[in-house]
Amino acid sequence: MSLPDDFDFDAEFAKAFGSEPPARDEVPTRPKSLVAVVLTPVSSAPALAGLCAMAGIEAHVVPTSRGALAVRVIERSDPGTEGADDDSLAELLGEAPEIARKMAATLSRTSRYGAVLLVSRLGEGDEGLVGTIAASQWNNGERTEDTVSAGLVLAQSDDVVEQLLFGTLTPEDAAGAIEPGKLPPWQARRLFRKTQRKPRP
Repeated sequence: MSLPDDFDFDAEFAKAFGSEPPARDEVPTRPKSLVAVVLTPVSSAPALAGLCAMAGIEAHVVPTSRGALAVRVIERSDPGTEGADDDSLAELLGEAPEIARKMAATLSRTSRYGAVLLVSRLGEGDEGLVGTIAASQWNNGERTEDTVSAGLVLAQSDDVVEQLLFGTLTPEDAAGAIEPGKLPPWQARRLFRKTQRKPRP
């Protein structure tokens, strides 16, 4: 069927779908940053901050009722910059970014119980917040084969963990947060040594 010569495509499109194109921020977009949280059994936040300082880990340390955690907001690399391709490949494979994996590997050596890594990839969509939160278990510097449910981990954690992952709370605003590099090296070493001492019988 041929269209009449005076057919106005733009007008008909506007009549059917509206004159304004959908807003860019109304569709799910690739988030500009990720949030990585490493849950540890270390009871003392200053001790964990000392370990992070000694290991060169740039992360805020936040105390919780179940042990201190390390959290870092990881800005996504622009295409073409160093590390961007590696992180994109890791995301396609369902893996955490390299920075998050290094955090988990290092902090999993602090205890025989290891550590749990949570990574959120969130953005804004038509129905509000969209995205995923993935969890993995780490022991002695390596990721284990154990299946970890992010939902179960969050259900058993303090509310601050969920708030950090959802971005409703920034690491620096968390109660008792210790900024990276806050502890001088000598204090970091002393706090870490205290965690290694065996209790007296």
